[in-house]
Amino acid sequence: MLRYSFGNIDGKAYGLNANELSVYEAIGKCSRKDDARGWYADMQTLADQLPHRIGRVTVSRAVDKLLTLGLIRRDGKSLFVCVQNERAHVQNEQNGVQNEQNGVQNEQKSTPPLYPPINNNNKMEKENTRTCVPTHDTAEPKTPSFKDLMDAFKSKGGKVNNYESGEAMDAWLASSFAKRTKLLAAVCSGAHFKPRLDWLIADFPEPQPEFLRGDEPGRIVQVRYNGMYKLCTPETMKLFGLEYVQIWK
Repeated sequence: MLRYSFGNIDGKAYGLNANELSVYEAIGKCSRKDDARGWYADMQTLADQLPHRIGRVTVSRAVDKLLTLGLIRRDGKSLFVCVQNERAHVQNEQNGVQNEQNGVQNEQKSTPPLYPPINNNNKMEKENTRTCVPTHDTAEPKTPSFKDLMDAFKSKGGKVNNYESGEAMDAWLASSFAKRTKLLAAVCSGAHFKPRLDWLIADFPEPQPEFLRGDEPGRIVQVRYNGMYKLCTPETMKLFGLEYVQIWK
């Protein structure tokens, strides 16, 4: 059996399959130079650049899992590998030069461009809707990880069994960024608890953004939501990844 690994960590330790490792490597190739812009094209373009046939939905799920595990990060509209993992990856590449040379022919065929082409503006607009970044100085919310949730769950007396962890991870990956953030806060505060981790995630409802009338004090931004223009706080816009339009006042 072919053993997939990256850096000095076996991919199996993270539960990564061949598709997820291919996505990680593709993003890594756009992240390694000092002036690299990361991967900023849409998911279909990323799928098209991989050495084997893989669908856009599978690529999106792989990206969500890599983000959850902290192996990659999102910076505005671009995806980058995390520095600590990339340093380990470079060190391992130096130790495995011979294997790298053996695969150079396939590598040349599969390497995605450092600056990926943008062939479909409509696709790009759809992909960027969730990551549109305004020009004001609102702080980016911290991305909660699955480990953060497990640690909070255990601190409240919860126990995670092996047969439950897979279902819990699937439920976590299916959750929005807003749900993950609010769920972690609810578990930490003691406001939400279930005896099983997968139940804890599945039974927590998907939160909805709270919109304003326009006469509330403080900073307000205009966003696009389900084809309509709405007003909300910058924090709500960040939490739910709403498409930014302009500062209202």
